[in-house]
Amino acid sequence: MITNTDITIFRRQYDPETRQDVWSAEYVPEAWWFRDNKASVTTDGLKTADVYTARIPDITVSVKRDDYIVKGECDVEMHTVKDLNGYEKLKVTAANYNTFGSNPHIKIKGA
Repeated sequence: MITNTDITIFRRQYDPETRQDVWSAEYVPEAWWFRDNKASVTTDGLKTADVYTARIPDITVSVKRDDYIVKGECDVEMHTVKDLNGYEKLKVTAANYNTFGSNPHIKIKGA
């Protein structure tokens, strides 16, 4: 698989003791990152949005819906999503584990 960047995955977990969300980060040294701009015409006018696709050749990495992925190595100590402002990031809307064939990988879609 062709890779063009490294990424950092941020996962949210609920801590019942503090009753707050705790974020953990995992660095992935090889990934493929693609940003596409989608547009549609609605009754309110033209709407555009960036849609991201990422692929990770390491299928042992855990990725799930509502995780955040930052392009590149990110050493931010995250408390809220606002801590990632200024970074190119995506919120995971779908993660598919393609474990078959000669090129197993995780395909991630997000916005």
